Amino acid sequence: MKNAFFVTASIACGKSTFIQIANSMGFQSISADEIAHEILDRYSLELAQIFLKFNTKNQKLLKENKKIDRKVLGDIIFSNQEAKKMLEDFTHPKIRTRILEQMQILEKENKPYFVEIPLFFESKAYENLGKVILIYSPKELSLKRLMKRDNLNLKAAKKRLYTQMDIEEKLKKADLIIKNTSSYADFEKECILTIKKISKGII
Repeated sequence: MKNAFFVTASIACGKSTFIQIANSMGFQSISADEIAHEILDRYSLELAQIFLKFNTKNQKLLKENKKIDRKVLGDIIFSNQEAKKMLEDFTHPKIRTRILEQMQILEKENKPYFVEIPLFFESKAYENLGKVILIYSPKELSLKRLMKRDNLNLKAAKKRLYTQMDIEEKLKKADLIIKNTSSYADFEKECILTIKKISKGII
């Protein structure tokens, strides 16, 4: 799809911030995370039954509104590889179908748009569908940001970050790289520059 630019990163690198900047500049975007949340809500009761056997801490998988508690689900899948794979097998095909539907709609407008997919390289489900932008931060910096953002200790933060492909491996695979290694102002400046180049067809 000629107008698609996939945006990926490791956790807490700044991909959502890039999308916010692009949206503020008038570009449309698709979020795999938002679609995943919709699917989790739609299949909450079914998922609660699937993951009941992995819930060794006996946490409440469903909130009062009968929607899956994403924090509890996260605690389960980040501590159990089998549970993580089961969740991915259940949700990823549904997410991919919805993303492709939305991409088909945006392609008709014949303008650049962005698709935010955290696990782009891990999933291998969107290869050759567009250029890939990697938001890059070294692991140590991502860990610090993740601990601060989600109020996690170092062990919990590592558990989440290290389930993903190493950021240095992603660096070798991306078409475009935006570094988020210093101040927000510097990162914002580089994001805007890249987006302007994309809008002009330079990249």
